[in-house]
Amino acid sequence: MKLLFVLSRFPYPTDKGDKLRAYYQIKELSRTNDVYVICLATKLPSEEQRHEVAKYCRLLEIIELTRVERAQNLFSALFAKEPFQVFYFRKKLMKERIAQIITANNIDICYVQLVRMGMNIPFELPVKYYLDYMDALSEGMNKRVNFSKWYEKFFVREEARRLKWYEEKIAEHFDQYSIISQSDADCMPESIKNKIHIIPNGVNEDFFITRQNQEPKKYDIIFTGNMNYHPNIQACKYLVNQILPAIEAKGMNVNVCLAGTNPSSEVLALKSDRVHVTGYVEDLKPYLHSSKIFVAPLFSGSGLQNKLLEAMAAGLPTITTSLANKALKAKDKKEILICNEPQSFAAQIIFLLNHPQEAADMARLGRLYIRENFNWRACNALLEKSLKTLFHTKNA
Repeated sequence: MKLLFVLSRFPYPTDKGDKLRAYYQIKELSRTNDVYVICLATKLPSEEQRHEVAKYCRLLEIIELTRVERAQNLFSALFAKEPFQVFYFRKKLMKERIAQIITANNIDICYVQLVRMGMNIPFELPVKYYLDYMDALSEGMNKRVNFSKWYEKFFVREEARRLKWYEEKIAEHFDQYSIISQSDADCMPESIKNKIHIIPNGVNEDFFITRQNQEPKKYDIIFTGNMNYHPNIQACKYLVNQILPAIEAKGMNVNVCLAGTNPSSEVLALKSDRVHVTGYVEDLKPYLHSSKIFVAPLFSGSGLQNKLLEAMAAGLPTITTSLANKALKAKDKKEILICNEPQSFAAQIIFLLNHPQEAADMARLGRLYIRENFNWRACNALLEKSLKTLFHTKNA
């Protein structure tokens, strides 16, 4: 098959969920298909980064979306009904080049990642269109309202409303669609949920590699992610401002590592003698291996959390919320621990720190669960099967 990937961001380095998913899908599908990639970029990648993706592609085209264009797009969105993020990523040249690539290369399937690219797709061409919703974005935005500042609530609520409408409207233009988890599929409109294909994310095999030299653990607790993403910011603040005091109230002091790219001012403000904020790191694995417990107090957002997959694959006992485990579906008190308020988080953290054998047992079972259910080869086999089904309808 000839596949054209249409992306809102250059998919490397894999420091955001959409980039991670796109990179490993492109890498795996290029084994047996001709893969073409066109993407937007607010900052052009280095030659090294470009080469890392280009080696899997028949064609790689990157179109810059400037700061001025983004500002103009958002202003236009104020007077429209489409979501703000759909306008944010609007680019006339992108739409023109997609049409030219499809025509010139006789593309079989145009694979679009995220509804935000909807305004850039030339839907009139004789090609099959495939939309990867990834997550139920409207549901995630709805959950975000309660954690937003007073002056943000109107725009967050409005974006959730627009996304809900657009998620159903844009589906009319696509022949097939996918999403990461069943829990997200259940949040989609009735006209979509029974047709959508579940394509989970996987874990890079490197996370499963056992260290030969067991170094002393530097951190008691670690949380990772894009530290400029609202749900992650709220999780960091909850961990430091609510869970740590609950632990201290029980007579124990612990240290925390917040590891991930683009820490916001709110995350940077959490720095202290006991809270280390890394900023961007080339590789998260050394930080995971230097930590005792992974704690993810996520109360907003949607979809399958890559951070949970990676932490559990790396062998860390993991504690998270019922919301974050909804897509993961790990067994509570066996493969993972589920907590939803500060005191229970504190109690479970103290228990694991004081009972290393029980912590090791849970980490082992969690790691086995991830290995058996979330690996890129298996996940991308599901994607290729879904694409082939669409391809055969094109050629029937």
